[in-house]
Amino acid sequence: MWNQAVDTTLSPTIVVEECLGDLSVQGADEPRLTISLRNGTDALSLRREGETFFLTLRTDAYLVCPRKARPTLAAVRGDLRVQDISGPLTVGAVSGDGRLRGVGPLTLDEIYGDLSLHAVSGEVRIREVFGDARIQEVDGFLSVRAVRGDLRAAGLRGGAAVEGIGADLRLRPPYVPGATYRFGVGSTAHIVVPADASIRFALRAGGRIRSTIPGLSLAETGGMMTGALGSGEALLEVTAGSHILLVPETGEGAEWNAWAAGMEDVGAVVEARVAEAIAMLEARLDETLRSVDSEEIRRRVERAAERARQAAERYAREAGEAARREAERARREARQEAERARREAERARMQAERAERRWQRASGRRPEPTRPTVASEEILRVLRLVEEGKLTPEQAADLIAALEGR
Repeated sequence: MWNQAVDTTLSPTIVVEECLGDLSVQGADEPRLTISLRNGTDALSLRREGETFFLTLRTDAYLVCPRKARPTLAAVRGDLRVQDISGPLTVGAVSGDGRLRGVGPLTLDEIYGDLSLHAVSGEVRIREVFGDARIQEVDGFLSVRAVRGDLRAAGLRGGAAVEGIGADLRLRPPYVPGATYRFGVGSTAHIVVPADASIRFALRAGGRIRSTIPGLSLAETGGMMTGALGSGEALLEVTAGSHILLVPETGEGAEWNAWAAGMEDVGAVVEARVAEAIAMLEARLDETLRSVDSEEIRRRVERAAERARQAAERYAREAGEAARREAERARREARQEAERARREAERARMQAERAERRWQRASGRRPEPTRPTVASEEILRVLRLVEEGKLTPEQAADLIAALEGR
């Protein structure tokens, strides 16, 4: 592990322009930035402008910085871990999972894995989580545009507005008087409510809405179920594609198990989960492709082209050798065929002569003057033409027969 330390103030600005591996950021009390890399100094680009530090990390990295630092992590291609940073934290895109504990105000653009967020002293603004999210103990307002998987949330003291949850919501108290909690849920919402809470409810579901909270009565108003506990100082609005279950803090496990056993749309839930998983994989793939270095792509293309050229040359050589072998085989077959034609012609001539003699003996006739035979040189010349490929064996047999006058 390679290390480098740089002195800073107690609240420097640290900008990680890109980390190509996993990144861990840990807060400490000393005014110093310590950079630890797995692959050494060649994997680091560091630039300083006053009290702003710009880093590009081409491997897994571990940073220790002052607790009050103001980190901006523009792109993390692996997993992200941040702990004990009280200054404002800005995160761009995280290709893996994120685990943030004991942080200050947070702005997160998108995370393609799962998110675990615990103990935040300030507002949280999240654009999109492609996996599951577990968010606990947030002092400020929580704003989330989308969680593609499940959301488990507890201790949202500043209220919340979560526009879209792809799967299930499990929500636990407290519900602070004066705060508003709004959730759009794709599947089922399981909400734990203390008996002494002061909440107004506005619930809408594609399936059933059920409450086992003592003293809570729900009434339908314009397609929405409404009701209140206590003075109704907090507002809880939930819209769910499937069911909504309100349970007290005691016995919530048994209530949930009984409720889940009676669900009738498990197939739809599974189908939604599969669709979300596919979307997450596609998004991760797209992000990974965007992160690939263009110079590396050029080198890979050049290597691939060179391998293709070598393969083409090898195939050309093999094809040429195969053609040569085929031509040689054809010549051998032509010679053999010519030799067979010659033998057949000689055999036919001898048979004709024997038949002629037998006929003469049987008829008592004198033999007619024989036609002049074809000189052997002419036959050899025809056979050479066959060997050279200028005549086929059939053409040669016909020619020899014509020369002999047959």
